[in-house]
Amino acid sequence: MLLAILLTGAAVAVPTVASAAPAGSDDARIAARASYKPRDSFTATWKRADALKVRSDSTNTSPLIPADFPVMTDDVWIWDTWPMTNVSTNVVTYNGWHVIFSLTAPRNIFFGDRHWQARIGFFYSRDAKSWKYGGDLFPAGYSLGSREWAGSTIVRGNEVQAFYTASGRDNGGVDPTDALQRLATASGKIHADKRHVWFTGFRNHKIIAEPDGQKYQTIEQSQAGPIIYAFRDPFVFRNPDDGRTYILFEGNTGGVAGSYQCKARDLGQLPPGHTVPADARYYTGNIGLLEATSSNLRNWRLLPPILSANCVNQQTERPHLVFRNGKVYLFTISHTFTFAPGLTGPDGVYGFVGPSLRSDYRPLNASALVLGNPPEQRLQQYSHYVMPNLLVESFIDTIFTQPGEQGPVYGGTLAPTLRLDIRGQRSYVVEELDYGYIPATRQTSRQQMVGTS
Repeated sequence: MLLAILLTGAAVAVPTVASAAPAGSDDARIAARASYKPRDSFTATWKRADALKVRSDSTNTSPLIPADFPVMTDDVWIWDTWPMTNVSTNVVTYNGWHVIFSLTAPRNIFFGDRHWQARIGFFYSRDAKSWKYGGDLFPAGYSLGSREWAGSTIVRGNEVQAFYTASGRDNGGVDPTDALQRLATASGKIHADKRHVWFTGFRNHKIIAEPDGQKYQTIEQSQAGPIIYAFRDPFVFRNPDDGRTYILFEGNTGGVAGSYQCKARDLGQLPPGHTVPADARYYTGNIGLLEATSSNLRNWRLLPPILSANCVNQQTERPHLVFRNGKVYLFTISHTFTFAPGLTGPDGVYGFVGPSLRSDYRPLNASALVLGNPPEQRLQQYSHYVMPNLLVESFIDTIFTQPGEQGPVYGGTLAPTLRLDIRGQRSYVVEELDYGYIPATRQTSRQQMVGTS
């Protein structure tokens, strides 16, 4: 156990402020921050001065996972995982079944090679923790790219729309040097009986977004840099403020790698004596935004990023958000090795809070660290996903054993689910639950789902 502890409107770059909370409270401070329309150009910043405050303690560190953890399936490695949701981000069931999606690769290949053979698989369960592997979501030969990377999946009635990263060139084969990434979608139908869940369709794949080279770096621009590149991980949602549908994704600031010049707004109030290494300019992660321009969610407009991590971190993976108590909690995952020189933080999930989708986000806990790996097991788990009920799922990566025992134990299965408590600008990990426990946040039957979102 743990410590207790769609589609119209013009962009006008004029901030709005609203506050109804008691003066001086966290809620009032958050509400008082500037808000902008989603199409505006304002981009919040994860500042270098904030990242310097990253410290692991009992409120933000995952409990140790033993090396004899249970494995969900002997067929495939499992890593990035997300639940089936409606467009309002609620985790839903279908005909009494809980359904999740994971990146998968055959267990007969080396764990480290899984990325280049990734396919989106699905699992289903009656109790939200005893998962049965259902196979690949997409029929063979239809998805774009040469492998399928992470995204999100929404259901309306029995109609399912998947958003994913088309990684690599189309029909490019197994090629770790091919870093091309595009955002794609496809739709199908979900079916279920008393014994199992299955899908049909998913033959209408379409690329919905590529980087423009200005807001978001292209693969060609990235070649001048020494660090990992990104244009991936679409997370779809309806914004309650305007009723429109958007996608968050991971990107990098547009321009040739290394050409970015660190600015005062990227740095913040640095402590005396802190110098910014020259190579920090290569680290330009951001969280991008798309706006739907058609009701079938197959046409999208590229908007400016809502958050940048220039000179702080190169990787803002799997961005997602939670709308809670009139605030927007924005989460992203990152690695130790993607922090810019002179900074560090554990592999884990980092978070920010603001009054609206495009607003002056500030880091939770002053540094943004929400939940990181314990120092004894720095690669223990990764790819955290925070659900509306503040449960956090992730996968087990690598468990290092003691000298004289067997070598590293590779996970490729879901980790224990953790529960967060969030109060204003502070978060705390408060409970450890079962392995892979991903319950619905909205109980929905098949009949109830027809015509709903």
